[in-house]
Amino acid sequence: MKKLKFLFFPTILALAFGLMLSCSKSSEDTINETVADTNDAINDGVANTNDNLEDILEDNNDTATDLEDAITGGEDSSDSSATEDISFDPSSVPDNATTVAFGQSYQYQVGTSGTYSGSKTYSLSNEPDNMTISPSGLVEWTPTKASDIKTHSNITITLTTASGYVLTQTYDLTVTGTCTTGNVLAIWSGDQRSSTDSSKFLGNITAYTDNSSSVKTASQNYNYYSAAVHLTHGPSPSATKGNVFFYNQYDNTTHIYFFYMFGVAGNSSANKVHLDLYTVSNTSSDSVIVTDDTVSGGPDETVRESQTVSDSLYASTYAGRYAYNSSKSDGAVIGPFSGTSYRILVDLAGKSSLTSSHSTSPAENLAASGVSGYDLGVGGLESFTFWSKDGTSFALGAVDNFTVGYNTTLDCSN
Repeated sequence: MKKLKFLFFPTILALAFGLMLSCSKSSEDTINETVADTNDAINDGVANTNDNLEDILEDNNDTATDLEDAITGGEDSSDSSATEDISFDPSSVPDNATTVAFGQSYQYQVGTSGTYSGSKTYSLSNEPDNMTISPSGLVEWTPTKASDIKTHSNITITLTTASGYVLTQTYDLTVTGTCTTGNVLAIWSGDQRSSTDSSKFLGNITAYTDNSSSVKTASQNYNYYSAAVHLTHGPSPSATKGNVFFYNQYDNTTHIYFFYMFGVAGNSSANKVHLDLYTVSNTSSDSVIVTDDTVSGGPDETVRESQTVSDSLYASTYAGRYAYNSSKSDGAVIGPFSGTSYRILVDLAGKSSLTSSHSTSPAENLAASGVSGYDLGVGGLESFTFWSKDGTSFALGAVDNFTVGYNTTLDCSN
């Protein structure tokens, strides 16, 4: 029995060991198969993920390329010189010799060249106080302080496109002249009562002011006697041209009066002039302060035909029909004007018939119709001369109407 047991035990061990080997081999095969399946699944997933990533990257690259093409016009983005097709127009870039007279308005319209058609914005840096640039690139500024009279260096205009592409140009601007205090009126051609067309800007004039010892009212300053004007403060009358200026007393600078006149006593050519005037946005109730003469058998040569008021702002209509000769002058004073938004339209074309003997047609239309004499000596409003307190002046040019309005006040204290 012992020998039998001894033989049986090794047999059992052998069988067990064999079973273990068999089980071990089976488990190993199973594990190997599982690992293989897992690796296949992982490899398939990685392959799919890579494919998806490649698709996504390709799509993104396409989008990036499309965006770059939109910006650069299809140029190679690796080329550092690739930019939007827009630049400052060389013919319109101001140079460092640019100047503006004190009290006059400076304007510069930014010009561009190229084929870029997207939106763009403009901005200024290192600019003088109160210089502005419009959304369309119009730079405007009026030097109003004594400290403005110098060279303003490195004024920079920046243009930015919708995609963020940036262009800059830099230049110097020199203000010339001397400081003269006073209210500044801007003049434009055409009707600028309700809106302003900056391209029609003609220039500025500074209002005359009396001195503290005279204290002349507007009527006293016109100084009408012997059928003619004898100004105390203002330009010398002209025998053949119309003179235009503004005036205010030194002790009442907020109220300004509009002066206009034609001819000079003893030295004028016979002439007839008709004008219609329209005032708006005046914080004062304006009226006729002075009119030279009365028309024979008719009313005064200058008449306020109507006036309305809305929101404390006055609007008036005037008709002036003037006839002067070598022995007299003609003209009128209208006012006062106050506030910072009033406008005065002076219209040669006219719309009113003040008397039956005065026409409402422009001078050139009258001439075409064979009617003569209705002009200012050299034809239409172009003979008007606009005068400033410092004695400077400029002519209007060949237009049938113009608009005058408050611009700013010059300050010589700083």
